[in-house]
Amino acid sequence: MDGVRYLALLVTVACSSSRDTPRTRDEGKPVAIDAAKVVTVVDAVALPEHQTFRELSAALRAVIPADARVVGFGELHSRVDRPNVRSSLAAFTEALPSLGEQVSDLVVETWVVDPKCGKAAVTATQKVEQAVKRPEATKSEITRLAEAAALAKIQPHAMTLSCADYKTIAPDKGAPDPIAMLTLTTKELARISTSAIAFRDRQPTHRPWIAVYGGALHNDRFPAAGVAEWSYAAAADKATHDRFVEIDLIVPELAEPDESSQQQPWFPLVAAAREVLVWKRGDRSFVVILPRTTK
Repeated sequence: MDGVRYLALLVTVACSSSRDTPRTRDEGKPVAIDAAKVVTVVDAVALPEHQTFRELSAALRAVIPADARVVGFGELHSRVDRPNVRSSLAAFTEALPSLGEQVSDLVVETWVVDPKCGKAAVTATQKVEQAVKRPEATKSEITRLAEAAALAKIQPHAMTLSCADYKTIAPDKGAPDPIAMLTLTTKELARISTSAIAFRDRQPTHRPWIAVYGGALHNDRFPAAGVAEWSYAAAADKATHDRFVEIDLIVPELAEPDESSQQQPWFPLVAAAREVLVWKRGDRSFVVILPRTTK
């Protein structure tokens, strides 16, 4: 089955601000303001050190080291209860052709519903989709990603679930099990990426990078205490002799209501994202904040 048809069947796992009219303390009447002298909150706050790029493709080419072997892209998943803005997946798909000659394989955090597992697999998949609040548009975006990969001659890969896996992540009775889902996703992303490394390394010549696209938790090179088991970064580093690179793609409007994002050192950059901003977390680890959606 070709890459486009293959990925087309997949399912993903994983502001305007108002300002009060200025008033005097005594009269409560509007006061004229010289717009040239107004300093915005973004200007007044010292922003974390960062780089600025006009396009995501330029940012990725600038920050991915020449000796990279696996590049793990992580996103804040789009959700139906969050702002309807341009997704990280759409931005990544647009940038992929500029990286095409460097990328041999693309591993996506998603799966094909196995018809051999019957109705139970379909039902479990639907329950997971509802639990993670996945927008319907994500399916179309995955298809477009598959098309972009095919045009760039990049081999796509998806997670493989057994019939037992469907029952584990979404039991017949009750809600889906988020811990089981995280564990399965991490295992599969690590398995596929390390298998792709071994396969390509046996070829006399191959494109240097293997890209992995999924949630920002799974590609973390510096995971917080208690969640390290859900990152495949350590396995990728071991398989590539420390040539794994972490890149998080952040949509500002999705980060703003996210409590975890609000605690991050890069969060002040969210309000300033009119172009692509890159913040370096550490060695081979970057946060790329995408421009705010223009309405």
